[in-house]
Amino acid sequence: MKTFFTDKLFNLLLSLFYARAGAMNVPQSVKLAGVFVVLIVLYFLVKGLFGGAPASSEDAGAAAPDDFTVIYQTVTPQDWRDEVIVRGRTEADRKVIVRAETSGAVAETPAELGALVSKGDILCRLNVDARQAQLAEARASLAKAKLDYDAAVKLNEDGFRSETAVAQARAMRDQAAAQLERARNELQKTDIKAPFDGVFDKRHVELGDFMNVGDPCATVIQRSPFLVVGAVSERDVAKIKKGDRGRARLATGETIDGVVRFVATSAEPATRTFDVELEVPNEDGLLRDGVTAEFTVFAEERSAHRVPRAALVLNDGGDIGLRTLDEENIVGFEPVRLIGETPSGVWVAGLSGDARVITGGQLYVNEGQKVAAVEADEADS
Repeated sequence: MKTFFTDKLFNLLLSLFYARAGAMNVPQSVKLAGVFVVLIVLYFLVKGLFGGAPASSEDAGAAAPDDFTVIYQTVTPQDWRDEVIVRGRTEADRKVIVRAETSGAVAETPAELGALVSKGDILCRLNVDARQAQLAEARASLAKAKLDYDAAVKLNEDGFRSETAVAQARAMRDQAAAQLERARNELQKTDIKAPFDGVFDKRHVELGDFMNVGDPCATVIQRSPFLVVGAVSERDVAKIKKGDRGRARLATGETIDGVVRFVATSAEPATRTFDVELEVPNEDGLLRDGVTAEFTVFAEERSAHRVPRAALVLNDGGDIGLRTLDEENIVGFEPVRLIGETPSGVWVAGLSGDARVITGGQLYVNEGQKVAAVEADEADS
């Protein structure tokens, strides 16, 4: 029908043109040009009449563009352990300055610097002076007080001494016993002893020095365990707990493993940091107090996904997350939380099980959109 109508229209226009041209005695070249003009006009006229007609439903379906194609990567959950790096120093678990409990001149310093000492070993010995005589006097006083008490009890039984006299004799005996104990303690204090097993690290006095009560005699350091202490920021303190494993590298070159013994519950007001202590063994005694160290705490193991950093996007609400695909290739959005970073990608929490994460084209699709999907391995091949 369309072809028949077009032919009729063409013949009519051509006849009118030749009739007009013959009446005007137009040259042959002009006639040919006129034919071309008629053909062009006819082409656009037919296109305007029939080209814009709506296509059938079958034609529309065939002409519809293909779905947008994205590249995805299937990521699976893996065991992941966060690592918190702490800078600090070594520190003895027990470091005590042993002080004098009585006054006197230093008569002897039997312990050698750097030597291992046991609990009760003498570090400094003071002159006894009159303490030995005071002890002998106290012993004699106690012996006399006991005799007086025994005699008073005997006389009381015979009716020759009152109960009051017996009580007074008992008090004198007890007082003499207390004086003897005090004399013994005063004499024992002349020997300043190690409070625990450790290393005799520093001598504070020399032979002949006079010591008053509270003056330092020596410093003793417990050999093992040792500590590596440092501080962590507010951001990292929640990642560490007591019992986590750690590894310290000292400025002297040693590398030692230990366990977190303490995490502070209150921050330092000036720095807003939290103290952390890593307990490490030191049976061989090689560690030294006050050495600069850096230790890594391996936090609790958890399940996480590692994804390319470029796959992270923001939704309309400003939440960070990933665009994912379901089995029907419908785009979804999964909010995630960054928990770690490596050169090969970032570790995130928030995904469950295996996830098809869009790694190419994620910026050009929206949630709920159906797309065509190509796995990353296939796209690279």
